[in-house]
Formats: sequence, C-alpha cells, structure tokens
Amino acid sequence: MPSDIITIHSRVSPDLHTPDPTGPLFEDNRFEDTEPQHEPEEPPQPIVEKLHLPNRIALHVTTDGRDDCKVDFECNHLRWGIEISSSSTYPTLHDDVLSFRYYSNEDNQEEYALFKVWVMLFWYFQLPAPPAELIPNKQGSPRGSWQVHFNNTGPFFKLANLQAVEAAGLVSFPDSGAASGEWIGAYATRVGFWQLPPEPFLSPVCAAKKPLRMPKPVEYTFTDRVRHPVRPRPQPNGDMYTRWISSFGQFLTFRLADLDEDTEVVHRWMNDPRVAMFWGEEADDLEKTRSFLKKGLGSKHFFPIIGCWDDEPFGYFEVYWVKEDALGRYASDVDMWDRGVHCLVGEQKFRGPQRVGVWISSLVHFMFLDDPRTQTVMLEPRVDNTKFIKYLMDAGFYKEKEFAFPHKQAALLKLKREAWEGPLC
Repeated sequence: MPSDIITIHSRVSPDLHTPDPTGPLFEDNRFEDTEPQHEPEEPPQPIVEKLHLPNRIALHVTTDGRDDCKVDFECNHLRWGIEISSSSTYPTLHDDVLSFRYYSNEDNQEEYALFKVWVMLFWYFQLPAPPAELIPNKQGSPRGSWQVHFNNTGPFFKLANLQAVEAAGLVSFPDSGAASGEWIGAYATRVGFWQLPPEPFLSPVCAAKKPLRMPKPVEYTFTDRVRHPVRPRPQPNGDMYTRWISSFGQFLTFRLADLDEDTEVVHRWMNDPRVAMFWGEEADDLEKTRSFLKKGLGSKHFFPIIGCWDDEPFGYFEVYWVKEDALGRYASDVDMWDRGVHCLVGEQKFRGPQRVGVWISSLVHFMFLDDPRTQTVMLEPRVDNTKFIKYLMDAGFYKEKEFAFPHKQAALLKLKREAWEGPLC
C-alpha cells in the first residue's frame, strides 16, 4: 500500500499529504482486513515514501504493502512504528485505538513524545470521516465528536509524558478531576486537534525554529470611539499558512500582500468586470491600486493577504477584526476577538465550489489558529451575490440576517468555532 501523508481531513481525494508531500498514503481510504481470504503468490514488498511536515522536513514512511493500518516512521535518528485497531475496515466514530508497535529511548524526553503523538494524530485525522453506515442512525440517537483512543504503550507508558501530552492539549482523559490519579483512557478528538498550531510539536525535526506566535496580552485602545484590544502585527515574512490540498494536488498558501510583487496582479483583478461589480476598485492607473494596497498594509484593524495555488496568486483577501470594523456597528453579539474576511478570486481557472470550500475553510483555520480567543468568523457579502452565499453555507456558515450598509444591502454570515470540524481538503 502506498504511503505519503497527510493533509487536513480528506473529504474528496484518496491521496493524503502534508504540506510539501510526494505521494499517496491510502489507495482506497479504508483499513484492509488483517486476514486476507487467500495468500498471494508472493508476499507484497514494503513501500517506502517521504512524509513532509509543515516545516519542510522529510520523514521516511514505510508500509508493509498489505495491512494499511501499520506504518513505520524514520527521520534521521528517530524511528517508531504505529498501528490502528478498529472494529471495522473503515475508521469508526469512537472505537479506533492507536498504539505504538515499537519506539526508541528518546521517548523518555517529553519533546520527542509530543512530536510522535502529534504525527500519529496528524496521520489519523487525514482519514475520511466514518461512513454513514457506521454512525448511529436511530432518530435522535447521540453521535458525539469523532475521537480516537490510545493504548498506554511507547510514550504513553511514562507518567511524565502522559502529563505533558495532556498539558499540550493533544489528549484528554475521561476523569479530569484534580483528585483523580487515573492516567488511562487517553483520547483525542478531531475538532480539538485542528485547533492546535503544529509549530510547538515540531522541535525535534526543526532545522531552524520559527518564532512561536503567542496571543498578545490584553491591552485596550480606541478606534473611532470604539474600545477594543490592541491588535498584534501580522506575520511580515513568509507564508502565514501552508497546506497540501490532496483533492487538487496543489499547495494552498496565504501570505501578506507585497506592494512591489502584487500591485500589478491585484490591479488586473480589480479591472475584471466580474470583480469590479462587487469591489468597485477598477482603475486605469496602476498607482490607484498601489495606494489601495498601501492603505491596507498600514491599517491597524485589517491586513491584506494573497492566496496562492502552487505559488501562483489566485485571490486577494482582507482579514479584519470585527469589533472596530464598520461591521461591528451592525452585527449583534460581537466579541472582542471575532474576525471577518473580505474575499476576491481573480483567476478564472481557480474558481468553482470545490476550491471555494477548500480556501474558505483554510482561511477559517488560519484565523482560529492565529488567535485561540477568536470564537466566530463573519462575512458580509452583498445579498445579490447568491452563488458565493451558497458556497459559504455549504462550508458551514449560517445566515443570521440581512442589513443595510451605506453602500450595499448585505447578508451577515457566521461560523462559530464550536461548530467548525476542521479544514477541507
């Protein structure tokens, strides 16, 4: 069975990757029966491929060619093997158990234990969601969230590692009471995992450590008589967000807009009649677009970013804090950390509902990772932009109301962190 991991949960494609990957992991997106009905004439040969992590470090991943729930990892001196046991040939909602088949002595160091557990979960939650026939379908029966359990083997054999993995947010335990001495039954949920930034877990394989962005301490200021927290600067250099999208076989990235690099392409997009109808920023003069971008880069409450497929720009987005934005005067129950985004797709070849679902869920993912206090993401498209509104609702947003901006009649759409299950692939 081919092996190349991992992305973020696979909804469409049978190929799973991480950012910067090189091949398929599961040919049919299911676990094979451990007892085949007949012996092959020749035993299948192990398959070795590369697994690329978000920091561009490559691991070697080996599968046995027969049982696709056994995987071996190797990166420099790090070697470990995992397996998944399940009550079905497919992933289940609550019954799957992850175990270490073998491990090495560096697991006595907490950072290595955290790294390996993170990789296990990164692998597992790329599998397709449990199929409908494995989910309770009795009317009104509870489902709960998708979760996976752990055996107390490998890093989970040492109490200090169990405590570190729980403290890092990777797992929970059934009994979380302060007086509880129980350290069995560790489990992780998909909705929880995708809310964790990967950088803190990658230190054992980091060539150059990226500065960890922590939530800014709360201090307040005023904008147009609106009291709100002092906002942090966006990441100035490099990609803010990178993910391999297996359904398209391309990388999706978001980066801060650059005056010299992006003025011309944004100018071309703004002069597309389809875009101009909603943005109204068309101009013959390139300097008008340059001034438009410069204003955005100088703003304290929003910043412009460029979306790229395989490093080819496809869209322009403005990520903003709702509280001090004009929307904050019209939306109800606006929290200090709620965010919004304006969207523009400029390249025709990158339009369509499937791509919209991927990049909008990725923008939401970016905003939830960027500040864990953000609980709601909002958009306010024009009411006659019915196609985009449908795409947003297909991606999990709900329409709260319509209202009148001075310049347009808008629909207010929201997606709450509590209802978000993870980015699409």
